[in-house]
Amino acid sequence: MNRLGTKADTLEMLYRNQERFSVWGGVKILPQYTFTVAEWKEDFQKVEQAFLELTWNDAVIVRSSSLAEDTSENSQAGKYESIAGVSGAEEFRAAVEAVIASYDDAKEENQVLVQPMLTGVCVCGVAFTLDPNTLGNYYVINYDDSGSTSSITSGEGSSNKLFYRFKECSPKDAEGQPEVINRLCLALQGLEEFFGQDKLDVEFAVTDKDELFILQVRALCVRQESADIKRQKRELERIRNKIEHAQTKKPFLCGDKTVYSVMTDWNPAEMIGIRPKPLALSLYREIITDNVWAYQRDNYGYRSLRSFPLMADFAGLPYIDVRVSFNSFVPAELEEELSEKLVNYYIDRLAENPEKHDKAEFEIVFSCYTLDLPDRIQILKEYGFSEEEIHKIIKALRNVTNHIIDHQNGLWRKDYKKIKELDRRYQEIAGSGLNHIEKVYWLLEDCKRYGTLPFAGLARGAFIAVQLLKSLESCGIISAHDYEAFMRGIHTVSSGMNQDFLELSKCSFLKKYGHL
Repeated sequence: MNRLGTKADTLEMLYRNQERFSVWGGVKILPQYTFTVAEWKEDFQKVEQAFLELTWNDAVIVRSSSLAEDTSENSQAGKYESIAGVSGAEEFRAAVEAVIASYDDAKEENQVLVQPMLTGVCVCGVAFTLDPNTLGNYYVINYDDSGSTSSITSGEGSSNKLFYRFKECSPKDAEGQPEVINRLCLALQGLEEFFGQDKLDVEFAVTDKDELFILQVRALCVRQESADIKRQKRELERIRNKIEHAQTKKPFLCGDKTVYSVMTDWNPAEMIGIRPKPLALSLYREIITDNVWAYQRDNYGYRSLRSFPLMADFAGLPYIDVRVSFNSFVPAELEEELSEKLVNYYIDRLAENPEKHDKAEFEIVFSCYTLDLPDRIQILKEYGFSEEEIHKIIKALRNVTNHIIDHQNGLWRKDYKKIKELDRRYQEIAGSGLNHIEKVYWLLEDCKRYGTLPFAGLARGAFIAVQLLKSLESCGIISAHDYEAFMRGIHTVSSGMNQDFLELSKCSFLKKYGHL
């Protein structure tokens, strides 16, 4: 079995064996010239002369190769200096001195690695042969196709892409995926076999000549064992079947298919996290996403989605069923055929622009009337909606909005009264002689009836208010400064919490906010 060594030793080993990788993605390794700190100190002129005699010394990168980096305990990635674009004896000498000076120990066995600069780079990145966050059996590839060779490792890239592939992914499943990904996954598989381990951290680059270069291989600093791959495969098959089954027409639901998101509606990613504990997940379902959420939307004049769960979970990871969510933003008075067309439009737009999943109601969905709605909604004409259909949508949204925000009889007023009732009932239940189980039951029931249900209504009203306020700005009625000044003047839970932090004792503050 081949063992990982220093950066230079590992790359030299791969360079000598790169013919073995021809069937594993056609990997290439750059040539190198390596020397130790001791050799440099003993006779730097000899080292310098050897560098000048290299056939590829026009432009090189002088890289660190310390004994303290790239170990199984600590990668020390980015800690030591590397100097790119070096040419000529003077620049070479300065670069070597800078690299050696960056070492924080006096070990003369530390190395300096010199390689030719790679040109024509079109893709570069870092790949792991194990998901370091979950220990899942995935090839995790973080790459940039902007042409930079350091955007990923430096953290400065603006066009990074993240790709996961299960290690037992079938060739059929890999069809249609980028060729560079398929080649790289073959190379990663080859490196795992070559080093006899499944925890590798690999830097790579692809040139405009379609050459795949491995720039570095080191141990991935993960102490725990990887997940059981057979069990993981079974779970992934269940998830796949569940998602495939959902991509069909459902009774009483508009939309030909669905997509899933962690933030599009009721935001479980923020509220309970993307990997919640079972209690948090079941509580969130019970008090919000199984029934309560739909009752509120129905009460406020949108389509009835009662009995439709908003949230699904895949092996314990919560996702919002976006088709169900988008149905609930359609006014109930809209005819079925137009509702169907509108929901399909929403789903297709989100699928085309997944980065909008956390702001879909602002940038994709039309869920309330605003002063600029007649202008914004004209985009529907580009997707086959007629003038008459657009007029019907505008009218329905106006009716829903007026029903919600009416100053005298708006639904939000009733919900506000219910919220006040919640605190009174909580005090009564908490101070009663009920046992713990009975208290939990009644607190959950009250939380739904007097808490999350009216809160959902008030949140809907607040969203509409913000949309109306923003439309005042977009129509030029108020300025951006006016908008910000108004928003800063509103007393919110957050501002109240900040004020209490300054005024209450620690004990009183934790009693009030400790659950957060």
